[in-house]
Amino acid sequence: MPEKIENLGNFLMAIIGLLKLIEKSGLLLFRSNFRTNYSHSLEEVLPRLEKLKEHDHIQFPTDFEAMIESGLTGNQLDLKLESFEYSYIEFHEEGGLENLVLVLDKGRILLNSIAGAAPGFGSFAQELIEFIIKELKQRKA
Repeated sequence: MPEKIENLGNFLMAIIGLLKLIEKSGLLLFRSNFRTNYSHSLEEVLPRLEKLKEHDHIQFPTDFEAMIESGLTGNQLDLKLESFEYSYIEFHEEGGLENLVLVLDKGRILLNSIAGAAPGFGSFAQELIEFIIKELKQRKA
């Protein structure tokens, strides 16, 4: 059973877990060239995400006006995390390409908000997830 996602640090750990799971399932999910490049890209992305989960904006979002304005605190954050967590658990329990795309899309939205509010966070993880979603949707077509 996946861990409860109660804060942004837990959220980033869930994203890291999803990215690793996707890599393990790459043979089934992606064409060869994308799969190879995805593996190489994770070598850069995972350490950066691990480091960023310790970022002050992630650990103490209520201390930063930009995080508050981006809806990354209080009830707004609770709503977003609960929605992500629901899809995350559903994917882990039910599997399926549609559930994977849904949880990734919700994760992408949260990552986009974080990238806009936390200096130095950047959009690298969000963009990676966008490309994963596009590849998965292309496969479905």
